[in-house]
Formats: sequence, C-alpha cells, structure tokens
Amino acid sequence: MASPLRSFATGRRSPARPDLAVVPGRRRFAWFAVSLTVLVTIVMMGAVLLHTRIAERQLEIDRLERSVRQAQEEFDVLRSQRAELRSPTRLADEASALGMQAGSESRFVPIDPMVLAVTIARTGEMPIDDAIVPGSTARLEPLDQFRLVKSVSAETP
Repeated sequence: MASPLRSFATGRRSPARPDLAVVPGRRRFAWFAVSLTVLVTIVMMGAVLLHTRIAERQLEIDRLERSVRQAQEEFDVLRSQRAELRSPTRLADEASALGMQAGSESRFVPIDPMVLAVTIARTGEMPIDDAIVPGSTARLEPLDQFRLVKSVSAETP
C-alpha cells in the first residue's frame, strides 16, 4: 500500500507533519461568551422585574390618589351640607316652626379663663361656636389653648 504522502514522481516521502493540539484560548473564549450571555440575560430579567414592580407601585399610587380625591370631594359635600344646616336663616326657620321666638335681650355670662382651659384640656375639644373668626384659637391643640389662656390671664402655665 502506497502512502499518499509520497510523491509519485520522485518516490520520496514528504516531510512529517507536526502533531495537532487543541488551543486552550478558544475554550476560554467559549466560556467567556457563555458567561457573558448568562450575565446579560440575568441583567435584562432584573430590569424587566424592576420595571414591573415600578408599574405595580404606580398603579397603587394612582388608586390611592383617586381615593384621596374622592374622599376630598365627599368632605367638601359634607362641609357644604354642614354649613347649610348651621346657617342662621335655616336655624331661625326651624326655631319658628317649633314655636320659638327671638329673645328681646341677651346677657353674656362671664367665664373664668381657667375653667375654660380646664374644660378644654379635659374634653379635648373647643366649645361649639357659630363661626370661627380670624385669630380664633379653635384650631389650636388643647394644651396650646391652655397656655394661651394662661398667658392672657397673666399666670404662668
């Protein structure tokens, strides 16, 4: 059997070929490519998950804002109804329907500021007035009202 490495014309053998070996650099490149692909996939899945969570939170915020708007509208309606029910004209009409008449004179009873302050501190609310005038203490906390009354009466709290 003749070797294909021999030359037909001369009958000589061609020089021997070197042994082939696997180059390790290509194997490293393959692992790098696979690792890079996995890393990019994980990052993209994380971005999708983050975007989904942000969208869910935004939907929750929108729902809460609608709820707050609706509650504010209900509050405005109730406040309007309260103002209508407390109007002096309506109260006079209701009083006359019950057979009441307007008084001929009125007398104010003086109240000690300390008694008022203690009452406010114990109940936690201001006595009911027909209207809150500018500069009124009706929006102050009970302790602040107590301090205010004490400062007016020249006593220290």
